[in-house]
Amino acid sequence: MKKVFSIAHITLLCIGLWLWSLACSSTEQSSSESQIHYTIATDNYAVLAEKALTYQSDFDWDACADLLADDVQYFLPESSRPLVGKAAVLAYWCNEPQRAHLQSWQFSHFNHIPVHSHQALPFSGVAGVYVISMFRGELRYVDGHTRTLNLNCCLHFNAQKRIDRWYSYYDQHSTTPTLITFKTITL
Repeated sequence: MKKVFSIAHITLLCIGLWLWSLACSSTEQSSSESQIHYTIATDNYAVLAEKALTYQSDFDWDACADLLADDVQYFLPESSRPLVGKAAVLAYWCNEPQRAHLQSWQFSHFNHIPVHSHQALPFSGVAGVYVISMFRGELRYVDGHTRTLNLNCCLHFNAQKRIDRWYSYYDQHSTTPTLITFKTITL
């Protein structure tokens, strides 16, 4: 089976592997090494992230709302200003299928990297658990045509395990063949 990954997927995978190597490094710590900034978070957060994404793709806004914090901030790919608050995010999501003329969209090929940041990150200003997710989305429009996108998002979970930051990204050129191709080989 042949899989094609975008540069964004490769970059996120490299970041994930780097974070994993930091988490799995030697347990002996000198005083300068005692402040680890990142560790791998539990898989429970990856499960919550995939649930949120699946509810979103199923247009199940009530179930998705249960996973959102009241003060959630949703960062759209095309905007530098987030939607703020659960009501604003849900209003946007409820109108998006009609606005974009979507009949359905299905997500597949999920890859999640749950990371616990022990210090506030520059782009969000908060520490805690983030899940970096890479996946494929097949959008089916009401006129019958389809579009496949490589999608990425980064979700931050608050202490109550609710999503309070949602950063969405997608590869606008995902229909263009990339130069990097990986083949999966079964040994």
